[in-house]
Amino acid sequence: MTETTEAQQAVEQAGSLELIRVPAWEAKYSLSDNPEELAHLICCRDLEWRRALCGYVEEDPKLLHDSENICTMCVETVERLGVSLGDRQCPIDQRECPPDDEVHRMIDERVSP
Repeated sequence: MTETTEAQQAVEQAGSLELIRVPAWEAKYSLSDNPEELAHLICCRDLEWRRALCGYVEEDPKLLHDSENICTMCVETVERLGVSLGDRQCPIDQRECPPDDEVHRMIDERVSP
């Protein structure tokens, strides 16, 4: 019974359901340029880019290059994990975040043509 529970948790945490629908690197999202749209923070190393740091899951996410309206719970989560917003450190794995041009390249690859 423990193996089943552990396997189920691994599926939930690893985003395997996303891989069943479409491989994460092939997932295409829409791009929004509205700086007033509410933006949730995600980890760029997350495979599916659907679960925000605050725990919110977006089924049809829009990617934002810049936003003036960031989810307060996401910011609080980042700070609770010991990282200040704007630091170049990932709050999830404590490694340095990729440079902005790399993140923009990743976004461009995931945006629908």
